[in-house]
Amino acid sequence: MLEQAGYTSSRSLLARSYLDWGTPMAAPIPGAIAIFPRGRDPGAGHVAVVTAASGSDVKVIGGNQQDQVSIRSFKRNTLIGLRWPALEPHWFQTALAVILKSEGGWSNHPQDPGGATNKGITHSTYQRAIDRQIVTAPAGDLMVALRGISDRDVAAIYERLYWQAARCPSLPGPVALMHFDAAVNHGPGRAIRFLQRSVGAAIDGEIGPETLSKAWSLPPLLTVERYKSLRLSFYQGLKTWPTFGKGWRNRLAAISNAANSSLEQRPQVPQSQFPSTQKDLNPMTTTQEQTKKWWGESLTIWGAIVTALSTILPVLGPFIGIDVTAGMIQQFGETVTQLIQIIGGLTGTGMTFYGRARAATALARRPLNLKI
Repeated sequence: MLEQAGYTSSRSLLARSYLDWGTPMAAPIPGAIAIFPRGRDPGAGHVAVVTAASGSDVKVIGGNQQDQVSIRSFKRNTLIGLRWPALEPHWFQTALAVILKSEGGWSNHPQDPGGATNKGITHSTYQRAIDRQIVTAPAGDLMVALRGISDRDVAAIYERLYWQAARCPSLPGPVALMHFDAAVNHGPGRAIRFLQRSVGAAIDGEIGPETLSKAWSLPPLLTVERYKSLRLSFYQGLKTWPTFGKGWRNRLAAISNAANSSLEQRPQVPQSQFPSTQKDLNPMTTTQEQTKKWWGESLTIWGAIVTALSTILPVLGPFIGIDVTAGMIQQFGETVTQLIQIIGGLTGTGMTFYGRARAATALARRPLNLKI
């Protein structure tokens, strides 16, 4: 199910493999992956998806729960791990590309409170991020180093100081794009408060279970629109709005458009990386070419044929040259004939219903040649 939703699973059949997957969670919230022990075997376990948590219990949906897919309650103190899906790297790369386009290159505008900036990284941010040996260098050397900063260093700084600091990997992809851009432009602290206001969570500047739960319970594009409106209001209240307002509007429009289009452009998981095929994952949603089978392989069809032969053939036999009824009566008697009809009828009817209940694929035509 994770693979179908666009996330890379642990790619292992071991339940405990999820102990090293995603990011750790402090509390169970809907959508988190819960790992439980199974028996006394330290290598065995059970993995499921959290649906709710209250008091000392946690409800999860999973397979092999009383031999079925079901929702069951477990004691919270039996949990051995709680993990949260980590966003695929392409979300960060997508967001970074949009941000760098908005930030532009080298800038040292006198009205910009950030001062000298290159690719969105200010002089002070660069000073915090680089090695201490370089920090002790003269200010002029730092300015030269900032102006010649490599793309690799730019990406590393953005990921550590903003993407990770603002906990973007824990959010729905489209929301993460907007939140990352806000963290870069306003700082992670203010961005987190914008996020909490957008989803209706308590505004404390910390992304905890409540903020995550609300962020995942709302349609992501709705959160993006709310977030965008809050940021626009904030910009309009700044003294520098007349100078930079047009650029800020364009920035919000660019990241909002990226968030809207990101769901349609989500890359597919290569089949070579995951052995299960789509048919294996969900046989009811496979393509028509994959699901067609010859009618001769259908238990439903054969059940109908047996039923027809056992009930109709004795009546039609004399008309086609097969005196079934007369022969049966003469050799075995009327009772035997009725018994055969009953058994054949029940068997065929049972095959028909059983085959129809198990049917998961459509029928396809095949040429059939009969030689007499």
